[in-house]
Amino acid sequence: GPVRLCPNLEELYLANNKLKVIAGLGQLKQLRKIDLGANRIRTIPEEELAGLENLEELWLGKNKIENIGGLDRLTKLRRLDVQANRLTRVENLTAQVDTLEELYLAHNGIDDEGASCETGLALGFTALNTIDLSRNRLKSTKPFAHLLALEELWLSGNSIQTFDDVESLSALGTRDGACLEGIYLEMNPVAGDFEYRKKLAQMIPSLKQIDANAIGGNHAIGGVPTARMQGMVDRMRELQDAALRRASEQAEAGQEAAQPEPADAEG
Repeated sequence: GPVRLCPNLEELYLANNKLKVIAGLGQLKQLRKIDLGANRIRTIPEEELAGLENLEELWLGKNKIENIGGLDRLTKLRRLDVQANRLTRVENLTAQVDTLEELYLAHNGIDDEGASCETGLALGFTALNTIDLSRNRLKSTKPFAHLLALEELWLSGNSIQTFDDVESLSALGTRDGACLEGIYLEMNPVAGDFEYRKKLAQMIPSLKQIDANAIGGNHAIGGVPTARMQGMVDRMRELQDAALRRASEQAEAGQEAAQPEPADAEG
């Protein structure tokens, strides 16, 4: 197709089409980013990706992919997105052990065993700092306990029951040079614990954010310092209270106006 005529192309966006296969990319040696999300792709063919030696980002979310594969030649890959597919295992990432920085696999069917494959997350990734396995079938955090470069771990909407199932991460938050700063465990049974945030912060002291909320007063939420954010929240509450008072006063005034005046007593 026409894409083959663009050998110097560095970014290619083909999301939201009806593609069933990955084809015609072999000559695009300069490609650094491909977005093939929201198509109908079922496999990741190695023969089509083998020549993409400069590829750094591969986005394949919202397809019908059942297995991660075909990545053996992608030795510069930094970001991989295969979320919202049909995965049950994280595997075949050996070639990315020293380059992969971000891995997005939310909305699949991956359980603890599937997250512990020898050629997948069991590897000693040296640069992997962000993992998203939200909305899968995980029951513990053990598959991630050895990933020393991990900064963000998103596990919302799994089946993690108790703090014993999270305990494996404590070493990541207490060791010298600890860098695990953010964790998402909302919509897991463990998040229903009365002291959920307190216990988690004690277990993993390096944390700066739990779910969408920063810990303490010196960190930021979305770039907004929490002290400033709290001031905004307080101001909004004041405005809401004032509006409620005005509405209540108007309602009372309306009721008084609607009441008929008592008839004069006949003498």
